[in-house]
Amino acid sequence: MKEDLHKLLNECIENATEKDLESLEQLLKGVRRTQTKVNGSIIGGIFAMRREEINGKFQMSIPITSVTYNSLNIVHGGVTATLVDTAMGTLANMMLPDGFGAVTTNLNVHYLAPGIGDELTAYATIVHKGSKTIIVDGKVVSGDGRVVAHSTGSFFIIEKKKA
Repeated sequence: MKEDLHKLLNECIENATEKDLESLEQLLKGVRRTQTKVNGSIIGGIFAMRREEINGKFQMSIPITSVTYNSLNIVHGGVTATLVDTAMGTLANMMLPDGFGAVTTNLNVHYLAPGIGDELTAYATIVHKGSKTIIVDGKVVSGDGRVVAHSTGSFFIIEKKKA
């Protein structure tokens, strides 16, 4: 396995454009961020997600890079959806006691502007917390303050299985 992987990596590097090398670097750094527990998931690591609570508001940001682009060189809609879903889901999980988790049951994303610039930031706010579900409002904003997407999500509360 390792030998095949080394061969593939070397072939990719030998034939790489500058954009390819930037993408490979981001992917490898993402794996490293996951290995070192900077990010809790490979998706968070690859997209270099950063989470913060500022003035009581929860937000999650990613840099805009070639890894996030679609064929039009703007952020792929699925990346925007992943960012806002992750921000809303993380906030929902933060509201729960130990031994419980929240999983997405519904995600609505309304795209309002192209994802361009240096970074995207998703803001999440709890709308309703019940005993079985949590409803969260989300918004994705580009670095220049333009609203890229508005979202709502429903999250089902589950008890985590004991290992």
